[in-house]
Amino acid sequence: MSSQTSTTTRALPTITLIVPALNEEKLIVETVEQIVEVAEGRFADYEVLLIDDGSTDATGNLMDGLAGRNPRIRVFHNDGNIGLGASYHLGVAHARFEYVMLLCGDGGMPASSLPPIFDKIGVADIVVPYCENLKQIKGPGRYRLSQTYTTLLNTLFGLRLNYYNGLPVHRVELVRSVGGRSDGFGFQAEILVPLLRAGHSYVQVGVKGAEKTNRSSALRWKNVVSVSRTLGGLFVQVYLKRGQGRSAPGAPGQVYER
Repeated sequence: MSSQTSTTTRALPTITLIVPALNEEKLIVETVEQIVEVAEGRFADYEVLLIDDGSTDATGNLMDGLAGRNPRIRVFHNDGNIGLGASYHLGVAHARFEYVMLLCGDGGMPASSLPPIFDKIGVADIVVPYCENLKQIKGPGRYRLSQTYTTLLNTLFGLRLNYYNGLPVHRVELVRSVGGRSDGFGFQAEILVPLLRAGHSYVQVGVKGAEKTNRSSALRWKNVVSVSRTLGGLFVQVYLKRGQGRSAPGAPGQVYER
């Protein structure tokens, strides 16, 4: 079901931007400074939560330096590497504003791609970015894996997203209502699927990604097991516990036109 986006002027939202990083001393300062530059003036208020996920280089110290120069920045240091999903949920637990978004410390989502995403905040409950240049920034194997994963999720749960790992913007209370246990590649689907199946609205936004690599850890046995467990848990939640939770099979979220 589609609905035209309202032209009514929306009040500026508030947002928490969560930026985990592991051993990104060469990129973290530039990445965060670019994020802050784009965020300025676009929100009624915002904060940047930097998560040092057990780095063994100077990443943590550089994060502390950024926070010392900007009161909007807070830093959390994980004792060890707990993973992207767990770091995201740590940020969500400490978020102080209405919306929350994950951004990677390696600059995989360029700051130049953020304005069209930010502009859609408030149009729907969830803003779902997807990479228009996915085929160009991933090697053939990673691209096929990504497409297979998206097709599988859409088929299993009756959805029609272009991408599940595109760093969505959520209302923070929605993420907290879902919870989530996965710290692996499936953690974003673990959040998106229940919310969309529960009928929350979303808008998809095509952007350009910057990542350029032919290598991936997605097929490591540990990650395959993690994603399989996440998908299995989602299947049980959606189809076998349909009377016990918020998720309503057959009622995917309302889609707003881009």
